[in-house]
Amino acid sequence: MSTPITLAALTGGRDKEPKVAMRPINAADVPTLAELYFNAYVPAAIEGWSPAEASSRLHGLINGGHERPISMASLLAEDTDSQITAAIVVLEGASGDEKEQPAFIAELFIHPEHQRKGLAQELLHSAMNALHAMGRSTIAVTVDSANAAAMALYLSMDFRRWPPQSGENEDWD
Repeated sequence: MSTPITLAALTGGRDKEPKVAMRPINAADVPTLAELYFNAYVPAAIEGWSPAEASSRLHGLINGGHERPISMASLLAEDTDSQITAAIVVLEGASGDEKEQPAFIAELFIHPEHQRKGLAQELLHSAMNALHAMGRSTIAVTVDSANAAAMALYLSMDFRRWPPQSGENEDWD
């Protein structure tokens, strides 16, 4: 049985320029993104999931159904024909605490034909740069521990368990 793990990273020090065209997500992108979102996941892995449910979830994320999206860090990537190939949706962290909560990656998805080409890393770098420019110091994501590709991606980008476990360095600044 797999378990969800929350990982976090500092946003600074990522000055790498993206190799693909990126821009913030806007409301007009949602229908195209919803189709991409649905197709990015193996349908068999999400039993009973429909395009309408994918669209509803994505609309909720983009329109702030739970937490408010961070528009400058919620990005999409386009190919040379201006077709959307990947996206990352970053939300405000939970509030009510004196300490800054990490921004939270709600979704990161890539068109199946564009996977394994570095787009996820490009989107993460760009989102982290945007957050850093906004004065945000940390970003977090919850990953299924059985998702080896996602775990490898985040660990390769210096994400680590959040909150830090007892005895680990808790100084993120």
